[in-house]
Amino acid sequence: MKVLAWPLAAIAVMMLLMPAGLCIGSEEYISVNDITMSLDRGDALFQLNYTLDVLPRIYVLTLGCKFLEPDLTSLLKDYGNVRVLAADPYKAALLVTDMGVNNSGYYLFESRPLGFRVARLTVVYPEGIPRTFYNVSATPNVFCEAGSRSLWRTRGLSSL
Repeated sequence: MKVLAWPLAAIAVMMLLMPAGLCIGSEEYISVNDITMSLDRGDALFQLNYTLDVLPRIYVLTLGCKFLEPDLTSLLKDYGNVRVLAADPYKAALLVTDMGVNNSGYYLFESRPLGFRVARLTVVYPEGIPRTFYNVSATPNVFCEAGSRSLWRTRGLSSL
């Protein structure tokens, strides 16, 4: 029975100390691998695939992803209305509302910095047409028709 006491004590101490260590900054323990930005009228859905450092991953697998949400939204802090729709230890879906401006029947999504460099950013237009950008640190300027409706809105988030 004493053999199990040390590992359990170590895990308990780690669980108590982890939240304080994770508040330092998300860029220190979250590494974003790629992003898919799906457009729908003035909104944008960001699907992030990321890798967590070992200790945060253990923490998330043990206690869940709820503590990750503030750091995930801070990744897109320059975007305004950011809300986490879903998150797990490997990916997340974040909705940015009112990101695009309606102008004469088209929505304009102006380029905004990401605050980090990502190897691949794919923009999916409402019609389902993707365009991929490599090694970027900002979203591109994007125009799309105002009347178009995105597939992720009509099908829901079950495919995320």
